[in-house]
Amino acid sequence: MTAWSRITNAEQVLVIDDDVAKDDFMINVLENAIPETMAIGVFDKEDGVKFLSEPLEAPTIILVKVPETLEYLIDHGIAIDEIDLGGMGAKQGRERLYHTISTSSAENETFKRLMDKGVHVFIQIMPQNDKVELKDLLNK
Repeated sequence: MTAWSRITNAEQVLVIDDDVAKDDFMINVLENAIPETMAIGVFDKEDGVKFLSEPLEAPTIILVKVPETLEYLIDHGIAIDEIDLGGMGAKQGRERLYHTISTSSAENETFKRLMDKGVHVFIQIMPQNDKVELKDLLNK
């Protein structure tokens, strides 16, 4: 997060996830995981839409667990131009897509819909890495 905050000049992180928003322990973990200089907000999807409907006061990184959350935000009027896919680890129902990133077929379909809506979806694990286009990985 520190590397990405430097590259993007982000001053705040928004975590949008229905389950995390109800989990005080996870909220505390997240608060301790980001640099002290950054603000953090944790929202469920509905409150995320409300928050993001207002102009942001600072450069922001938005984190979600699953692409369906991003689709929900976009379908509810939130402009998201690009998505850097990362942090989707292996679990039941997912297959390895790229290095440490795994996705399910349903998640891949969601990403395809997002790309069809004009969202640029790519993988860039660290700022110094080249971007890998998701459409190229899904079309193999």
